[in-house]
Amino acid sequence: MQTATAESVPSGLPFALPPRPALTRIRRVDPNALRAIKSVRRQPMAGFDAGYCDIVDFIVRITEEIWVDRAVGRIYETYDHACTVYSPYGVVRSVEEVIASTVATLDAFPDGELHHLNVAWGGDDGQGYYSSHLGFSRSTNRGPSTWGPATGRRIAVHFVADCVTRGNFIQTEWLVRDNGAVVRQLGLDANEVARRIAQRAPAEQRVNSPHTALAGQAPRVALVRKDDSVEVWARVMFDQLWNRRRLDRMGQYFGPDSVCHAGGGRVAAGLRNQQALMLLIFAALPDATMHVEHVCHSAETDGVIVAVRWRLEGTSRAGSLFGACPEHKPVALMGMSHLRLCGPLVLEHWMIFDEIGALVQAYRE
Repeated sequence: MQTATAESVPSGLPFALPPRPALTRIRRVDPNALRAIKSVRRQPMAGFDAGYCDIVDFIVRITEEIWVDRAVGRIYETYDHACTVYSPYGVVRSVEEVIASTVATLDAFPDGELHHLNVAWGGDDGQGYYSSHLGFSRSTNRGPSTWGPATGRRIAVHFVADCVTRGNFIQTEWLVRDNGAVVRQLGLDANEVARRIAQRAPAEQRVNSPHTALAGQAPRVALVRKDDSVEVWARVMFDQLWNRRRLDRMGQYFGPDSVCHAGGGRVAAGLRNQQALMLLIFAALPDATMHVEHVCHSAETDGVIVAVRWRLEGTSRAGSLFGACPEHKPVALMGMSHLRLCGPLVLEHWMIFDEIGALVQAYRE
C-alpha cells in the first residue's frame, strides 16, 4: 500500500483533530470520479475487496451500485447475514430484511437519482470503520409504498446512514430518512399516515428509558470541556443548546448567516430562525433530554464535517411539530446532524430526523 498523505484541515477550528490519512473527498467532486475504481489504497482495508481505496470510497460506491445501478444482490456481498439495522420504526436483524426493504423502495420510487453530500468517518479496519453518510435523492412515486397507493408525485429527500463496517461487510446500521418531507410532498396527512402504520404489527422495538432534565430535584450539572477533542466540543454544544435550553448561546457555535436544513423539509437561515426551529421541537417534546450517541468527522473540500448521531427522548404534546397527536406518550426522536465548519463556527447544519417515525411511536398502544 502506498504511504497515505496526511489529512489537511482548516485553521481556527474550535477543536483539535488527530492526525489521519487524507481519504476520498466527495464535496465539489465530479460524480464520475467518485464511481471510478481506485488502484491505490489510502488507509488499511484488511478483508475489503480490491478496488476500494478507503472507507469513504467503499460507502459511496456500494450505495451507487445498489440504488443507482440496481445491483440489489450486492447487499449480500456488503452486509453481514445477521446485520442489525436501527430506524425510528424499530430494529431488523437480517440481510434478507434489508433486501426486502430495498426492493420495495425501488419498486415504489423507480427513477431515483442520488447525490452524496458528506461522509464522516472514524475507527480502523480492526475494530471496524464507522461512517456517517449524508445523501439527497429525487424520485417519482410510481408504485405502492409504505405510505399508501402510488401518487405519481415527485419527491426530494435527505437521508443519513451511519454504519459500522468490518472486512467488506456492514455489521450495524442506523438509518434516518426525512419521511416528514416525503409524506407532505406526496400530499398526505402526517398524523393519518402515522396512525395507519402504528396499527401494523410492529418491528422489534428499541427499549427507551428516558432521563429527566433533573438529577433528583435539582438541575443536572452542565457538561464542561475537559479536552479540546471534536467529540467533547460536540457533546458540550448539544448539552448547552438542547439539555440546558440555552438558545442564547447558539451564536457561540453557529455563524450569524449559518443555515440549517432540517427534518420535514424545513430550512432555517440565521440564528433567530434556527432558535425558532428548536423551539418548535421543544414544544412537541417539552420534557425532552438529548443523548449524543456517536461523533465522527471528516476533512472535506470546503471545511470540516462533524457528524453527530443523537436521540431526543421525551413525552409528546399536541400542536407544534406533531400536530394533533396523542399526548403524554413516550417518544424517541432519532436524528443525525452533519455540521460544516471552516473556522471557529458552524456555517451549515443538516439536522435530519423522521417525525413520522416519532409519531408512529406516539400512536402505538
